[in-house]
Order: sequence, then C-alpha cells, then structure tokens
Amino acid sequence: MTKKIFDEKVKILQNVKVNQKYYKLAFASPLLAQKAVPGQFLQIKIGEGNDPYLRRPFSYYRTSGNKVEILYEILGRGTRMLSEKKAGETLKVMGPLGKGFTLTPKGKKRVLVAGGVGVPPLVFLAERHAAAYLLIGTKSKAEVMPKSELKNAKAKILYSTEDGSYGVKGRVTALLEKILKKEDPGKIFIQTCGPKKMMEAVIAIARKYGIDGEASWDENMACGVGACLGCMVETRSGRMRACADGPVFPFKELVIP
Repeated sequence: MTKKIFDEKVKILQNVKVNQKYYKLAFASPLLAQKAVPGQFLQIKIGEGNDPYLRRPFSYYRTSGNKVEILYEILGRGTRMLSEKKAGETLKVMGPLGKGFTLTPKGKKRVLVAGGVGVPPLVFLAERHAAAYLLIGTKSKAEVMPKSELKNAKAKILYSTEDGSYGVKGRVTALLEKILKKEDPGKIFIQTCGPKKMMEAVIAIARKYGIDGEASWDENMACGVGACLGCMVETRSGRMRACADGPVFPFKELVIP
C-alpha cells in the first residue's frame, strides 16, 4: 500500500535553543503529525523562493496530538537560517517520509544506541515503545540533553562523553559492550542512529555477539522521495535509496566496508 505524503505550509510554534548545541522547532499539522512513526523524517523548505534551493531532511523528534517537534544543530547555511526563524513564521514541510523502526520486536529487549543528531528518532521511539536501555554518546556535557527533554522516555538512560565530563568517559560503544556482557545476546535487539562510524562500530559489535538490529542509515538526501537517486545505500540486495527504501535498514542487509 502506498503511504500518503503531505506537503504542508505550517506555522512555527516554537524555535528555541535547548542546550549549547541543539535547537528545537515545533509546528502544528494534523497530517504531518498523526501518521508519523519513529525513524521517519521530514523535508523542510527553509527559505522563500529558491534560496536555499534544496530542502533539508530532519528526523521526527516527537509528535503530540497535532504538534510536531524536530531537533537540529547548525551544520551549515540552511540550518543557520532555520535557527533564525521566529514563532509565527511559516515553513513548507513534506512528510512523513521513509521507513521507520520496528516498533515491537517480538520477545526481545530493545537497546537503543544514539549519537549526535541520531538522538531525536530514538527518543521518539523510547517515548512510544519501552526499551531496556537508551545509550546516548556525545563529545562533552555541553551536548547532553536537558532532563526535561527526556522525562517521557521509557528506558534506562545512560550517557558517555568522549571527554569524560558527563556519564562514562569514552565512546557509546563501550557502554554497549558493557551491557551485552551481562545480558543474554539472544534476547537483545539493537536499534541505532547517529554518525556513520558510530553505527558501523555498533553493527560490528552486534555481529560479534550474533545480535539482530536496525540502523537509521543517513545519506545526503535531496528530494526525499526516491526520485533523484542521490542517497544510495549498499545492501546485500543491491543498491537501495536511503530516503524511500530506508532510512531504517536491518543490520543483516547493510554492507559495511
């Protein structure tokens, strides 16, 4: 069955900085909110006319009723322009796009592994469906989300920071290894989103322990609907489009260099 995709002009309700790195933007749209599942994304037209020319993809961070929230950081000119938008201004937003996470893997404990801009979809998932753990890796305490943003996550939240300023010092994969050494690997299902190198390391660990899972595999997305073929992912079934066939792919399908 073909999924419905909507292209809506929405009014910004809120656009605020939540810590030293991330911004949260909220808008209202029944069509973009009510059918969205964790792991799907939106394509946002930031400026008027053709500047910037391409829309930018953003994961769903949260939906509540008719409200949609995204979490983002300034990575370039487009996101800097987005950070300057005020409540009451409008944006053109297309979605829900892509394939989301498996919501309830049967008979398995879910362990969520997030890093960087991979945090939003996994927080959304943990709010909707309980997980055993939500592991969040950041570079420093400055990137740690306020507790108020995570209060509805149904998971034990553990942090790692590369500089040791918060939680466990080191990479989030060290936390994952620690958990897997005390859990039955046969009862674990891992879901991950974050920098590609982090996800590659997570998948390598999962394969070592014989654990199934899924990764939200981010590639540069231009159209968001699979037409431009600019976000191809190497899989065991051939090259697939991250935006339309993913962005969530099973570990067993992904070809890791």
